[in-house]
Amino acid sequence: MPMLLKRCVRLFAVLLVLLLSVQSKAQDKPKPTLKPPPLQSFWGKTKGGDLPLEIVLGTIDSAVWVIDDKKVRYHISRFYVVHRSKDKYEDEKTGEIKTRFNSTATNVKNTGYLPELWQKNLYEIIKKDDEIIITDIIVKDRFGYYYTAPEIKIVVK
Repeated sequence: MPMLLKRCVRLFAVLLVLLLSVQSKAQDKPKPTLKPPPLQSFWGKTKGGDLPLEIVLGTIDSAVWVIDDKKVRYHISRFYVVHRSKDKYEDEKTGEIKTRFNSTATNVKNTGYLPELWQKNLYEIIKKDDEIIITDIIVKDRFGYYYTAPEIKIVVK
């Protein structure tokens, strides 16, 4: 009987070691991760940059859209539009004329177009040296996964 007990203990010990080694190897495997596709953001026909006023005025009523490297278009979930207006003011203490940026922003959801009021206001007030930044662009693919797309920054020249 003691010999049978020793064999059972050895068998149990070997099985325990095997189980622990298999479990530790299973934990060493990297977990699968979802790799975001390389995305490109556009507003109308532009990706941003320094643009003449005429081109910016023609872009205001255009859609924001995002594609990947395979030219697959993504649904726009939301984005922010920031208008930074470069304005001059007089410093009350020194009397000097100085320049500053005044920023206004809005959140756009479930559409690629700026709100009509924003389109109208931008068309009327945008001028040289202003900036329009479309940022925090969140898109959704056909499987329901959300991704952040690159921002679009335009400086009016």
